[in-house]
Amino acid sequence: MTRILVIMATYNGEKYLSEQMDSIFNQKEVTCSVLVRDDGSKDNTLSILKNYQRDQDLTWYQGSHAGVADGYYELMEKASSGEFFHSFDYIAFSDQDDVWDNDKLITAAVALRKMSDNRPALYYCGQRLTDEKLNIIGDHTLNSERSLKTRFVLSDFAGCTGVFNKKLLLEVVSYKPKYMLMHDSWILRVCLAIGGTVIVDPEAHMCYRQHGNNTLGLEHSLRADLKQVNQYLNMYHIEPLMKELKNGYRDKLVEPYREIIEWICDYRTNREHKKKLLDKSNVDFCNRGLNLTYQLKVRLNKL
Repeated sequence: MTRILVIMATYNGEKYLSEQMDSIFNQKEVTCSVLVRDDGSKDNTLSILKNYQRDQDLTWYQGSHAGVADGYYELMEKASSGEFFHSFDYIAFSDQDDVWDNDKLITAAVALRKMSDNRPALYYCGQRLTDEKLNIIGDHTLNSERSLKTRFVLSDFAGCTGVFNKKLLLEVVSYKPKYMLMHDSWILRVCLAIGGTVIVDPEAHMCYRQHGNNTLGLEHSLRADLKQVNQYLNMYHIEPLMKELKNGYRDKLVEPYREIIEWICDYRTNREHKKKLLDKSNVDFCNRGLNLTYQLKVRLNKL
């Protein structure tokens, strides 16, 4: 049976953690183990982890406050160590407050089994948007028309949907960037940049819970849309990511991603490269609003 190591960062997650743990250990047709890094919880999160540790294959430890991206990177480093590396076939990210369909991991595993273990491979899927009581708000299906080149420029990969192989894990932990924005968008770019396979499943296989701490995660409202535009323009810094990829994987980069990296690294001074980035045959989000925001980002030199 396929063995999957689920890595999770927790922080004051007592309210929803048990439901998510149950959904992980109730996955069908795979064997799950869970590795948790707690980021200094002050509530009953640690008691919940101890309870699951008694009855399930769960390992946890508490680290100093690191934030989401660094916390998950540390978990990947730990998963790549001898203590864990030989105990699983694939690795999956998990948030502390979602609920997974029981076929989430086997769906990913079936797709990944078709790929060579000697080549980096990543699977990710859509999400079912719910309120805090798991009442369905709507599906966040991924746009099947969007190219991998466009996803390389601006990722739509939500880490909690991702499952990937050990080859990609080893590549990711071989170079720790000074800037990665988020762990999920970083490993997507690493996978593509060095010739790996990315499998995008548009369908939802999990419930993405909206609550007080993440209400705008995938909310459909004017306020959420304006926040997303602001994030895309002013917070999602793509240029330093490309410089990190160039620095860390220079000898492994493949086309067309090597070329895109070059365009972005010097688009401020190279007019031809800026034109390439503005050309919809190269980057097209298949969404009018996203395309307009992206074009503005390029023209204002805000990549």
